[in-house]
Amino acid sequence: MKTKLKLTICLITGLLFALSANAQKTVIKKEALPGNAQTFLKTHFGSKKPSYILEDKEILSTEYKVQFSNQTEVEFDKKGNWKEVEAKTGKVPKSIIPKKIASYIKENFPKEDVTKIEIGSSGYETKLTNGLELKFNLKGDFTKIDK
Repeated sequence: MKTKLKLTICLITGLLFALSANAQKTVIKKEALPGNAQTFLKTHFGSKKPSYILEDKEILSTEYKVQFSNQTEVEFDKKGNWKEVEAKTGKVPKSIIPKKIASYIKENFPKEDVTKIEIGSSGYETKLTNGLELKFNLKGDFTKIDK
């Protein structure tokens, strides 16, 4: 029994190592991004040129990371849908933040800006300049504060 367990653990470890070894990060040009990502960048960042764009290919997924000179990072999934925008030295463009979320933040935290916004299957998570993390559902309704 112990031998089978050890063999199973070795096989799983080997498989995970093989999968991670196949991951590739490549610098690409803006034109190589999926169309949705190109449109998003043009809409929300205008003519700003990225410092670099990385394509992160793994066996089961592909992701893209766009970095601007002002330390703003945008992450996209394989279809070019945005997943996260983080402004490390500034604020997230207001045009990215859904109106209902922007209204809530303006009303309840009028002196704060959004430094990060992330969208997931259960909703949005934002981080404010004061360090608070606010969570919203997919409709933009406030659900809770994390710190």
